[in-house]
Amino acid sequence: MIPVTPLAGGTILINADIIEAIETDPDTVIVLANGRRMVVADDPATLVASIARARAAVLAAAQNITPRADAKVVPLRSVKGKP
Repeated sequence: MIPVTPLAGGTILINADIIEAIETDPDTVIVLANGRRMVVADDPATLVASIARARAAVLAAAQNITPRADAKVVPLRSVKGKP
């Protein structure tokens, strides 16, 4: 999630993974995967940096996941008629 500032004021958090594009003509407009458009007060460079930080945090968290030797593997059941 990244913080953005709508022109109406306040701060909201949006999922960085659903941002499709950031337009700047003349206002900054975030285009989401569902087609919704949000006009925000943030400049594009700040938004891109926020997205990069959010994705880096996810990767850093994934690096801290260590496999356990005692973890159990649960096999998937086959559906009748399918392997």
